[in-house]
Amino acid sequence: MSENTPRGPGEPPGEEPGAPGAGEPEPQAPTDRPAGPQQPGGAPSSPEPQRPAGPGGTPSPADTPPGVTAPGSAPPGGYGAQPPGGYGAQPPGGYGAQPPGGYGAQPPSSPTPYSGAPAPAFRVGEALGYGWNKFAGNALLWIVFVLLLLVVSVVFNSGNIPSYQDMWDSSQTNSGVSFGGSLLGLIGAVLAGIVQGLGTNAALREVSGQKPTFGSLFQAPNLGMIIVAALLLIAAEFVGFLVCGIGLLVVLVFAVFTYQGVIDKNQNAWEAFTASFRLVGKNFGAVFLLELALFGINILGLIPCGLGLLITIPLSYIALSFAYRRLVGGPVMA
Repeated sequence: MSENTPRGPGEPPGEEPGAPGAGEPEPQAPTDRPAGPQQPGGAPSSPEPQRPAGPGGTPSPADTPPGVTAPGSAPPGGYGAQPPGGYGAQPPGGYGAQPPGGYGAQPPSSPTPYSGAPAPAFRVGEALGYGWNKFAGNALLWIVFVLLLLVVSVVFNSGNIPSYQDMWDSSQTNSGVSFGGSLLGLIGAVLAGIVQGLGTNAALREVSGQKPTFGSLFQAPNLGMIIVAALLLIAAEFVGFLVCGIGLLVVLVFAVFTYQGVIDKNQNAWEAFTASFRLVGKNFGAVFLLELALFGINILGLIPCGLGLLITIPLSYIALSFAYRRLVGGPVMA
């Protein structure tokens, strides 16, 4: 301040206004640290205390976010801690162990046997051998079944011994109806269809590993639909007979699994009838060869006074049920 500046009243001489006095401390230089929040009453709060740094100037563990290892700190378990099982521990099953089912194994399929899986092939000799083994293990029941079928055929054909064609139709699970017959013949054909349904049910039990008994022989599921299926087969064979006999041959070959569909899959008669046509059509070669083989062994069974039919007819039922289960992917027990 210039010396010519007038002094105010009360100012001591020789001192400029605003200059620090002799006993006053010099003002502090302002810092860049923001002041803390104001306390009630206008006094600023004290700043947060600084946490001490770790060794070497590294942040202390308290300043490290959760889940992050502070620099210079040891990992959990200390340096050199081994992983579970130790270094070099083998994975479950050992190195190179194959996955369940082997490499390239298909994922598990539905336990349902009729889930649309590809139909496995069967051999004619395999089906015949299977039928023979099952017949030999329960021969008495199957002989009684054939005698029952024979009695129905004799009684409802006016006491005449049935022809081989009737017996062969029965072995193929068809109706064996005599065209142009009387009402008694129609009743006999329906009864024969019921007996054939019972035989098919027993054959399916054999294939399932459930040895049929005399009690279970007369217990077939869906008996009412078996009767409807017998009537449907009678009508189909009659229509086929009118078409120069060619239609009859078609029905005998392609409708062979009708009773199996009714009993094993609980289908109605028409569904089982059409499903049999589709199944045989998709596997015509194997099924037709099996039917030819059964035709041949039933001819051989007819030679010794027809006694061989006591064996060949049950074998035919079991072999056809075996082939059916294999073609639809159903269970087949040894």
